[in-house]
Amino acid sequence: MASRGYACTVHDSTMARHSDSRSISQKCVVLMCLVAVHVAGKEICDETKCPGPLRYYKDIGCKPVYKNPGDCCAQVYDCSHLKNLSPEKCYANGHEYDVGESLKPEDAKPCEIGCTCILHDSVAHFSCAILDCNFNVDQDCYMRYSHDKCCPERICNKKRATCEVDGKLYLDGEHFLVKSDPELECYCLPGYKGENIEPFCKKRSDTSCDPVFRQPHDIHDNCVPVFYSSQNPQTDCNLSARCQNSKDAVIHNHDSLKSVSEEESKLCRFGNMTMHIGDELNQNTDYSSHCVKCLCEVPPVPTCQRLPDSECDSKNL
Repeated sequence: MASRGYACTVHDSTMARHSDSRSISQKCVVLMCLVAVHVAGKEICDETKCPGPLRYYKDIGCKPVYKNPGDCCAQVYDCSHLKNLSPEKCYANGHEYDVGESLKPEDAKPCEIGCTCILHDSVAHFSCAILDCNFNVDQDCYMRYSHDKCCPERICNKKRATCEVDGKLYLDGEHFLVKSDPELECYCLPGYKGENIEPFCKKRSDTSCDPVFRQPHDIHDNCVPVFYSSQNPQTDCNLSARCQNSKDAVIHNHDSLKSVSEEESKLCRFGNMTMHIGDELNQNTDYSSHCVKCLCEVPPVPTCQRLPDSECDSKNL
């Protein structure tokens, strides 16, 4: 809860002679304090504790829809704008490109070099140059990673700068996280003086996974993002996807005797299939679904995550 500077103290000289009375009085004061804090402030909302593939929703531009005003977690997400995306167009940074157009520098991220919009399997997507970063390090040299470069820069014959963060020492070019703000992605660079600002740090939200740019086929085919067991669907980029095949089926976990919502906004979609909240997809229909649990939690995109090896043997494909 957010205290907003409230302080609770007890002042009663008679309590020293009456321990029971003191205990009761202190409990009452603490209770009154908690009520005051709850009324005057609001509980801190940590969206990373909410269900659903939240990072994916954010990156494809879906809007959260809450059951009640002031709720922390969304009940569903509105992704209706995706229906307006043409399979014959490419999209980057909110801008539309025709087939044959090159990606403009102002819309490109550091690793998006030489990108052209092309049509393949009836869906347009950007085809970019394949970069071959040189990671060879000679004696008296080191690699400097930074936010604005795709490949690390090789630095030679220079004294390597250091950054002290949360009591730990990092070398120039090394990545670090900040305990007080885990949403920051940071690199140690010359000139760092303890301020976690650009060019040293950026919010993870500024480093978009960009599935509309990178996986347009998945968007148009209603494929779903898949996360590894070690990943957090609320904060991480998905590294793979599951697309519908002829063996896929929905496992209905809702009570058939109870009415369930058939509202369009409260259904998860996978290919041309629909799922109610609580429903799952069957597993092991192909490689992309092996040891992958897909659950409809927060429509319209199911939450899909690989099970840990302790629960499913991923080697037996």
